[in-house]
Amino acid sequence: MKQTTPWQPLAPDIPTILETSQFPLDDLAAGHIPAVILRNAYAPEKCSQIVTDLTQRGLLFDPSQPMPDSFQDQLIPEGYYREGKDSVPRSAWQPTIAEGRSRIDIGSSLGYRGSDKEAFLAHSAETRTLFTELFPQDSPLDTIYDALQQISRDKRVVTAYEPDGRQYGPAIIRAHYGGYAYAPHFDSVRLRENRQNYAVYHFQHQFAGVLVFQNTTLNDQSAQSVLHHCLWEPHLDKHLSSGTFHEYAQEKDIDNIEIHLQPGDLYFFNTRSIHEVPGVAGADPRVVMATFIGFSSDEEEIFVWS
Repeated sequence: MKQTTPWQPLAPDIPTILETSQFPLDDLAAGHIPAVILRNAYAPEKCSQIVTDLTQRGLLFDPSQPMPDSFQDQLIPEGYYREGKDSVPRSAWQPTIAEGRSRIDIGSSLGYRGSDKEAFLAHSAETRTLFTELFPQDSPLDTIYDALQQISRDKRVVTAYEPDGRQYGPAIIRAHYGGYAYAPHFDSVRLRENRQNYAVYHFQHQFAGVLVFQNTTLNDQSAQSVLHHCLWEPHLDKHLSSGTFHEYAQEKDIDNIEIHLQPGDLYFFNTRSIHEVPGVAGADPRVVMATFIGFSSDEEEIFVWS
């Protein structure tokens, strides 16, 4: 909504951010700011090399060539997730079926795989092994975790784990081909997916951390995240699922901000804020490393998962 103080992200580096806000994550949790942005957090040339390496390993595919059949079973439809222990995917918004739109996940998505806890945790163990192989040194994971540690000031950042010690995936790599889009939505293991049987359920707030490896561009336009100055409430579900949120936002005079990111930029935002990524069908896929983050002001640990 409109306010006298501009709703602007904290940026561009950790010293500047901590000079501006004593507790950036508390400001993020309260919705006082849309995001925390770290420019050039990871070297752009290393981002490019990661995309090349993933393609050469067969974990991603060259968009100039037909999609290999081996990827067909891996595709994640737009808007899909699973709730609780339900094995049937749900749609966070009316799905758009468009030829060529596809998402490849490298990692273990709690939102998509979490209905079967044992299978998710087993898959997560494989993801941790894979990421160790992919990033034996100068890991982008360290960039995300270290940055989060610094802006949290006095908390301990760890990969999410269950009481028996089993860990989740530390992050996920997502490649979006053919203009894959995220319509206005929110993410929450508590408020949307109802993951009561997971340790991450108890956190008061959920954030996301996104490190951009590669943008997609078409006619000088690139796919960028839009954050709306609107924290999810139950009455918004009908607008999110039916695709009428933009009309609602205009009627209620809700502000939004586009977060422009380049390869190597890292940002954190509150996933209860309604957010979207309009699709741009450029030649190259949009590739990011993403995490979800569990945060409570009164807890010493911050959980990070995929």
